[in-house]
Amino acid sequence: MPTLQRTYPPTHLDDDLVTALERPSDHAVTQPTYELTVFTYRNGHRHPTVRQLPSELVDILRQAAEALHEGLAVTVKPESRQLTTTQVADLLGVTRPTVVKLIDSGAIPSIRVGTHRRVALPDALAYREARRNAQYDFIAATAVQEEEPVQVVTDLKRIRRQVAEERHSSRV
Repeated sequence: MPTLQRTYPPTHLDDDLVTALERPSDHAVTQPTYELTVFTYRNGHRHPTVRQLPSELVDILRQAAEALHEGLAVTVKPESRQLTTTQVADLLGVTRPTVVKLIDSGAIPSIRVGTHRRVALPDALAYREARRNAQYDFIAATAVQEEEPVQVVTDLKRIRRQVAEERHSSRV
């Protein structure tokens, strides 16, 4: 059965849970590990199994917990590893013809499946991250001297996240 997109409404989360998932400071000596204890029952007895959570899953839980704690809904939308040009356009917030131009220019690697182009998810994410970093660097370089460039970049990231969330919630 395929995994479908699902949106979870805001819910109250205990402050201690959200705090436990917070990123450690840059000065932390070691990164914390997160474990999940799963209990199975056999012959009337409870048997715990402890599994270490991969860092990617911890990041997902952290982001979801922060959003829910702030009163926002969270949508989980599984993506395949190979994206269509339309999916890449949605991910980047651009039009499909723009994605085709980026592929044709070599800015985003792709493969052909018959007459269709496919982009590997990591390549699309890497392009998005590089584009955002270039935008933030440009903004920081051209910022008015009265304002702190780091604060401007932080504010722009926050605004970008809010716009993306509003755009996404309007589609649901």
